[in-house]
Amino acid sequence: MTPIRIANPRRHIRLFRDLHGVAHVEGATWLDALYGLGYMHAIDRPTQMLFGRAMALGRAAERIANRPELVETDKFFRRVGLYLNLDREVSALDDHTFGQLTAYCQGVNDGLKASGRTLPMWAVGFKPRPWNQESVLLIGNLLAFGGLAVSQMENERLLVELIHAGISDEGLRELFYPQLDDVDFGLLRKTKIANKLSDQALELLTDLPRLAGSNAWAVSPQRSVSGAAMLASDPHLEINRLPAIWYEVALRWGDNYALGASLPGCPLMAVARTRNLAWGVTYMKGDTIDYFVEDVRRGADGKWQYRRGKAWHDFDVREEVIERKSDQPQTHRVYCNDLGVLESDPERLDEGYHLSMSWTGHLPGGGQAVKSWLDLVQCETARAAMDVVRDCPQPTLCFVLADRDGHIGMQGCGRFPKRAPRHNGLVPAAAWNTANHWRGLLPADVLPSVYDPPEGFVATANESINVPGGPQLVTQPVPAYRKQRIVERLIAMGQASLESMQQLQYDLVSVQARDLLAVFLPHLPAGTLKERLAGWDCRYAPDSKEASLFQRLYVNVLMEVFGHEQGIGWRRTLYLVSRVGFSIMVITAADRLLKKEKSYWWSDRDKGELIR
Repeated sequence: MTPIRIANPRRHIRLFRDLHGVAHVEGATWLDALYGLGYMHAIDRPTQMLFGRAMALGRAAERIANRPELVETDKFFRRVGLYLNLDREVSALDDHTFGQLTAYCQGVNDGLKASGRTLPMWAVGFKPRPWNQESVLLIGNLLAFGGLAVSQMENERLLVELIHAGISDEGLRELFYPQLDDVDFGLLRKTKIANKLSDQALELLTDLPRLAGSNAWAVSPQRSVSGAAMLASDPHLEINRLPAIWYEVALRWGDNYALGASLPGCPLMAVARTRNLAWGVTYMKGDTIDYFVEDVRRGADGKWQYRRGKAWHDFDVREEVIERKSDQPQTHRVYCNDLGVLESDPERLDEGYHLSMSWTGHLPGGGQAVKSWLDLVQCETARAAMDVVRDCPQPTLCFVLADRDGHIGMQGCGRFPKRAPRHNGLVPAAAWNTANHWRGLLPADVLPSVYDPPEGFVATANESINVPGGPQLVTQPVPAYRKQRIVERLIAMGQASLESMQQLQYDLVSVQARDLLAVFLPHLPAGTLKERLAGWDCRYAPDSKEASLFQRLYVNVLMEVFGHEQGIGWRRTLYLVSRVGFSIMVITAADRLLKKEKSYWWSDRDKGELIR
């Protein structure tokens, strides 16, 4: 262990680094540990924290650099308004939670003073500002929105764009069956689309704190060689990037400890273990964001209005001034109403149908998420932890837990809108018909919850957790391939050991390839390609030539099926098959479609010909 010198600490703590560079914090109390966590976040990740806060505030062009993509993201975050009502959320925190955040922020600010400005800060003339409780909640909002809601939002916009592109109603309804059965395609084709994020802006958003693909599972004592519950969690730490999103740390206070991956700027641990409890999280892909179609006109007094039934109402308008380094500021209007925020400025696009966006994260109470994360560290049993995280308002996650007494569980969290019966949330509905509006929030008891299941394990990997006949929590599920593989291996291994759990985490077998090869191989002509793919074990090993061959075949089949001009078009299809994060909805639908014998998409051609 290498000691870390602390400059004028406010609390009695000791800091070390182990051989792997992981920070260790030791203190007498939990507040000491939180102070040390904040200090180390500020020492090791100040640029990540401060630049991320500037972007979430919509002030990146003002404080970092006057670049087009930063101006674009500033407009985006000002419109979304992650910074709004943070003071309200802080004032709603109980004294205990507020005190914990205070200790953490004191550590951050002392660490910022000790570390000074980093080279990137010097290069752009960035001046750090103190970290406070509002900053913590803002980073929490950024985590909930920046990766999770943005991907949902982009996919929902993509669906509208596909409808605009002139693809046949029949083809789209089949591709996304049954999600589009009640959709008014004519209305959506008349709806104006604006403010689509550029590729450069999307790349910036992927650099922000986010949860994306993930998997986790736990086994009970009867399935464990050791006779104790075991948990494995992969939240996709993304250690192949600088800086990594997560920050590994070991906290110790008194006789207690918490070891895991924390989020710089916020005292939460996404995956961790304490003396009595271990947990991990996966992204539920819950749909908490909806688009609506607003009928917009200019009123007699010149103000822009929206319709409810036959009545017209004035928008509330925010004037957002985007300051830019060494340049004149830009002023942008944000139009708000009872549902949310208008995506476009009618001054530019004029009267007509416009998209508006609603997100449950804008509702009061979102700041209570940090209380759930802090309370989780103090839980001693899986049952108690499930009760705590069930009430976490955001992001939408599945927690997988295991405790020292041998109990395991999985618990979903997040606030979901209660939608109208014929509105699934995937495509915009007419806002002037109030029957389409949200009807409050769904109760927490509809969230997925499993405790000590008879099969002796729990597992999740971003698959759909919708229950037949229940509310549709997920509208854009990831294929269940990874969940299926995890369950296969857990059943096959019988008694899990540390080694077998590690092997499962490193498993390279693709169930997707296995399933689709059963579709492709019968149609491939005899020859080397067919022989190699037929003999392939479907493992994506680094040196596997067959994996590359299959991937090329898969992309080519998608291009043949969907890339023709009467379909999605080759440029758009190529974009979709190469933008995995923002087109998984289409890929999921395509895989399901390829397994069918007959389809609108190859009604005038032989399916085997397309594959060949």
